[in-house]
Amino acid sequence: MNRYSAQKQFWKAAKPGANSTTDAVLLNKLHHAADLEKKQNETENKKLLGTVIQYGNVIQLLHLKSNKYLTVNKRLPALLEKNAMRVTLDEAGNEGSWFYIQPFYKLRSIGDSTTNGYLLCQFHVLKIKQHILNFVFQVVIGDKVVLNPVNAGQPLHASTHQLVDNPGCNEVNSVNCTTSWKIVLFMKWSDNKDDILKGGDVVRLFHAEQEKFLTCDEHRKKQHVFLRTTGRQSATSATSSKALWEVEVNPDYVEDYQECQSSMDPDQDAARRGLHNAPEKMAYSLVSVPEGNDISSIFELDPTTLRGGDSLVPRNSYVRLRHLCTNTWVHSTNIPIDKEEEKPVMLKIGTSPVKEDKEAFAIVPVSPAEVRDLDFANDASKVLGSIAGKLEKGTITQNERRSVTKLLEDLVYFVTGGTNSGQDVLEVMFAKPNRERQKLMREQNILKQIFKLLQAPFTDCGDGPMLRLEELGDQRHAPFRHICRLCYRVLRHSQQDYRKNQEYIAKQFGFMQKQIGYDVLAEDTITALLHNNRKLLEKHITAAEIDTFVSLVRKNREPRFLDYLSDLCVSMNKSIPVTQELICKAVLNPANADILIETKLVLSRFEFEELSSGENSLEVGEDEEEVWLFWKDSNKEVRSKSIRELAQDAKEGQKEDRDVLSYYRYQLNLFARMCLDRQYLAINEISGQLDVDLILRCMSDENLPYDLRASFCRLMLHMHVDRDPQEQVTPVKYARLWSEIPSEIAIDDYDSSGTSKDEIKERFAQTMDFVEEYLRDVVCQRFPFSDKEKNKLTFEVVNLARNLIYFGFYNFCDLLRLTKILLAILDCVHVATIFPIAKVAKGEESKGSNVMRSIHGVGELMTQVVLRGGGFLPITPLAAAPEGNVKQAEPEKEDILVMDTKLKIIEILQ
Repeated sequence: MNRYSAQKQFWKAAKPGANSTTDAVLLNKLHHAADLEKKQNETENKKLLGTVIQYGNVIQLLHLKSNKYLTVNKRLPALLEKNAMRVTLDEAGNEGSWFYIQPFYKLRSIGDSTTNGYLLCQFHVLKIKQHILNFVFQVVIGDKVVLNPVNAGQPLHASTHQLVDNPGCNEVNSVNCTTSWKIVLFMKWSDNKDDILKGGDVVRLFHAEQEKFLTCDEHRKKQHVFLRTTGRQSATSATSSKALWEVEVNPDYVEDYQECQSSMDPDQDAARRGLHNAPEKMAYSLVSVPEGNDISSIFELDPTTLRGGDSLVPRNSYVRLRHLCTNTWVHSTNIPIDKEEEKPVMLKIGTSPVKEDKEAFAIVPVSPAEVRDLDFANDASKVLGSIAGKLEKGTITQNERRSVTKLLEDLVYFVTGGTNSGQDVLEVMFAKPNRERQKLMREQNILKQIFKLLQAPFTDCGDGPMLRLEELGDQRHAPFRHICRLCYRVLRHSQQDYRKNQEYIAKQFGFMQKQIGYDVLAEDTITALLHNNRKLLEKHITAAEIDTFVSLVRKNREPRFLDYLSDLCVSMNKSIPVTQELICKAVLNPANADILIETKLVLSRFEFEELSSGENSLEVGEDEEEVWLFWKDSNKEVRSKSIRELAQDAKEGQKEDRDVLSYYRYQLNLFARMCLDRQYLAINEISGQLDVDLILRCMSDENLPYDLRASFCRLMLHMHVDRDPQEQVTPVKYARLWSEIPSEIAIDDYDSSGTSKDEIKERFAQTMDFVEEYLRDVVCQRFPFSDKEKNKLTFEVVNLARNLIYFGFYNFCDLLRLTKILLAILDCVHVATIFPIAKVAKGEESKGSNVMRSIHGVGELMTQVVLRGGGFLPITPLAAAPEGNVKQAEPEKEDILVMDTKLKIIEILQ
């Protein structure tokens, strides 16, 4: 019997929305205690195997197929009999999973042992008169018993009400009445050996010579049995749910072979393997038959090693298959079934009178967890198909709508491998889905049913559709909108990092595009599907798709749609010229100018007071160019504001200005992606408006937010620096003629002024000065990487510096000076940790200093000494932090962006 005291405390503390002040440390301790209690329960249960159970003992009922506990919930009424308590299957179980086992007749009393032998733990089937419940029971008894919940106090009851969603099945609940249950033996615990093949086991059959799995799958709407070819390096890793076979022992044909004669069927579909005459060279071919009791589906497992006639079949063994009726042996062939395919993968398999040693199959065991996953996926596919049909006809009930919503939420957690802790499933982010379950989503047709579910409400069956896409925004249709959102979230997780699912979902790209813009997450799913997927981008993105996204930008004025367009331009940080060109033609079309924010330099007059020689002050005016933004609002009216004012008002919390600035930043990122890898269709069009001086003015403006300055810096690189006539220079020529090697050489001789035009260098002279000054400022900071927003700008500036260096803009002296700054950034040297050398030499130690306490600190100190010798860093004592300033804490762990910045620096220094 499992205990739940620690788990119950953890569930209560971790319950979302509860008014609990439990801190994270206490929650982690409770979680650890709950896990420890689970392990103790598992250990106790193993010790109880084989012990005698007496009447009055407390037991638990574990359902083998789902691996869940039969549980009584006394707080909820039963679904059909409202005066009874609800009985469910719970994954972990709770105190409602405890049952007293009591005798039904008076000839037995509490404390007696069972009459038909021991009450032994492990695998049994629970039977009642009305129907059979597929529960794994932990006792063996021939008597009729009463199962009374410990907490609820009302016995387990088999109702006469049939379940609506499962015709022929009755509801099981808990009510105050006398109901008896008869327990019959399914398997003795001593017979449950992991190394022996048993009836009911699920296995794979791997042909040892051909290195292929025996598979049953559909081809051209017909079931075929075949050996599947795989393109993987390891054939044994090509596991498919279509290659699972369930072993069934047929006692009517067991003579001297016992468990060596079995019938095998593809799990779930009950499509048995049979034999029929075929015109091929083999005697018979293997096909699937619908009836499970067909005598032609009986096969004998023949061992490849010498064994006794009544020996059991080891699970990890090799066998040959003999057909019982025809006395023929299963043989492989090289005859393809899918001849029309470019690369056939389905090889026909049949039987022959000749017994050959090479026609042996390896029995590969399948874990119970994999079988449970298959059962869940198969059942989910059937339910989704049924609900889709009802949605199409408009006959879905409220309970069915709730059940399909719950099922879709379960599918999200199923494919991602996460656990449902009560939070909104659409808000939860998962790093890496379960690949095997992703495969099940496709093979068990769940993805197919998901698309049917997305189409069904909007399908016209003659009387008009149940719902129109335009009506999804209505609050009364919110449940159906939520169902669509869950469907797209399932699709998104199913395709993540899995090529086959991506190709399958991409076939429905046209349909998904029709549902873009209706707040059902269709655009999110499409973007995730195409992200860094060059093959799909080139194949499925046309001018129509680009126009759809452009119209969404105009309709919603949301920056995320600009971000979607940016993602379509690149794959793995490399441009895709085809989609780049389509996006350039659409976005830069004069007809779409209203969706873009225009940038201009405007001459503004600034007035300030100046004291004269007299008593009165004079107002003096001065003209200065300032960057202004011009855009059209929702009323098609032209609005304008300086970029500095926008940034200041956005910082003060003005929502409209913050939205405009965010939209403009995404627009700059889109322009940078459009210009990536020298796409002159965009460069020639945009560079006239955003020239070098304007971009540099915004890059160096400290009144603007860091992320906006980073976007300008990125645009400078891709639109002005990385373009003709710039070409990368070779740093070192490893092969040179002896006559070219001078007898004397100076530093100035390394300058590459002869290979670059002086006017181009002069054009970027101020940009190079900004890069050097900014990086110098980073080095002199107390904690260079403490501000995550500034780290974005630092990365872009370092990347810009890398390209300026590789294009030969720096002479050798300037490059040496810049290299010293980059080395300091790479070492994370900050002035705050550096103390005067004399002080360290005397052995004095400051309270805040840890330089001499670690090898890393000594390395920092020596680097600083060397770099100060070059004269580029100011030698200043440690200044106290100004009063009123917020003290910055040094980050304990550097983020990925900091590491990427350092990698860029390493590229420069190589």
